Amino acid sequence: MIKTEKGVSLLDSMSKTWIARKTGWLFVIFLPMLAAITLYFTISSIINIISNPIVGQVIRELGPAINLPWPGINPYLPIVYGWIALFVGMVVHEVAHGVQARVAGVPVKFVGIILLVFLPIGAFVELDDKELEKSGLRKSTKALAAGPGTNFVTAVASLILLLLIISSLQPVADGVLITQMNMEGPAYKSGIMPGDIIISVNGQNVSTIESFIEAVEPYYRPGHNLTLTVLRQGKMLDFTFTLAANPENSSRGYMGIHGYLSLREVLENYYGAVYRFPSRDVMVYMLIPTLPWASTSIPFSEPLHKYYISQTFLGSNYHYFVNLLYWIWFLNFNLAIFNALPIYPLDGGIVFKFLCKRMFGERLSGKWINLIVYTLTLILVGLIILMIVAPYIFG
Repeated sequence: MIKTEKGVSLLDSMSKTWIARKTGWLFVIFLPMLAAITLYFTISSIINIISNPIVGQVIRELGPAINLPWPGINPYLPIVYGWIALFVGMVVHEVAHGVQARVAGVPVKFVGIILLVFLPIGAFVELDDKELEKSGLRKSTKALAAGPGTNFVTAVASLILLLLIISSLQPVADGVLITQMNMEGPAYKSGIMPGDIIISVNGQNVSTIESFIEAVEPYYRPGHNLTLTVLRQGKMLDFTFTLAANPENSSRGYMGIHGYLSLREVLENYYGAVYRFPSRDVMVYMLIPTLPWASTSIPFSEPLHKYYISQTFLGSNYHYFVNLLYWIWFLNFNLAIFNALPIYPLDGGIVFKFLCKRMFGERLSGKWINLIVYTLTLILVGLIILMIVAPYIFG
């Protein structure tokens, strides 16, 4: 842990800016909204796990480490992107606390960073807690709400930049990508491989799943021949094979291609979800691209990113920037909604305690106020624990 007073002067300077003085109330408005989002996610997750055994099964397959927020321990959080995003989240969170504290006239003792060997894993701003409480409910709430609020603003800004880059993408070819094949099927034996992009079927161009099915259907009988034109590593190749009988329906043909997707449709579905807000389609932005079953819905995931190219200067290297922006969005959003909860001693919990003192201070003793705060904390912590253990209880 490295503490210094040198950064305090920077916080003082930032607190005198127009944006610092005018955004405090915005963060206060964000706080209950973010807490409500967390409660909704938590309760709906518990209900889904209990009512739908498949949800619990999927979570169990991912393993308990999925709940841990540390890159390197959670197998689905990439180490480099994850640590950078987490550090960004901690820095903006703590700096926002410090700036709004100085706006309220509350002293900042130190600023600092936390290192694991030479790796920065955290940041902090040490406030004078007694002075913070003395500053009054309005000022203290602004200072406390600034952390989650700034995390939320950072998350939204990162998501907007991510979508701007996604909007510049084009598939390397307008076709249907093969993702899974039966290696004993006629298509694979003819030389077609997973990762090939089907451009045409018997000379008929295909770019969507629907157009692919329509092109195949007239010939989809055992003994009929199909010629697929595919793109592989920049080269157009033709493969002709004879359809076998479908093992489940002998009157139907069988290629042995079990998984395919339209590159253009994946891109349009991901980018277009933002225009369908507030429908559940926007939940695609909460899908982690490293999850095996989610990667085929995300154009910048490890399996798919090489099939797209940005029309900007980023070119084929766009995925480095997009993945970093994704994890900054994802981790900052989660930091925001978690810290907004009225769980003591999180930011939301301290605000709730100050609010109780303001509302009931003249009628209730400090002991009763603490009982209210800690009871709510135990209830909310219990809900979070239930959400984590529910897949293993109701499996």
